[in-house]
Amino acid sequence: MRALLAALAMLALAGCAERWAKPGATEAEFRAMEAQCVAQANDRWPPMLRQEIVMPARFVPPVRSCDRHGRCSWYGGWWEPPVLGVVDDHAGPRHQERRACYMANGWMPVED
Repeated sequence: MRALLAALAMLALAGCAERWAKPGATEAEFRAMEAQCVAQANDRWPPMLRQEIVMPARFVPPVRSCDRHGRCSWYGGWWEPPVLGVVDDHAGPRHQERRACYMANGWMPVED
C-alpha cells in the first residue's frame, strides 16, 4: 500500500494531466514504460498536420465620430484576414494508443 501511495504521490508531483498507478510500481518503471508506449503510438500514428480556419475573415465596418460642434467624420472600414490554426488529425488516435499501451502494461488511470 505504501508503494502505491508513493507512486501516486510521485505521479501527482510530476504535474501530468493524467495520473497512472500500478500497485508496487515506481515512477522510474512508469517513465520507462511511458517512453516505450509513446514511441509505439508515435510510430503507429505520426503527426498528420493540416491548417484549419479558426476564425473566418470579417469586415470591420466604418465608425462615425462626431465632435461637440456636430462635425462628423468616418474612420475604419477594413477586412481582417482569417485566423488559421494547425490541427493534428492523429492526436486523438495517438492518445488512445498510448493509453491502451499503459493499460496493457498493468497501469490504470487515477481519478481525481
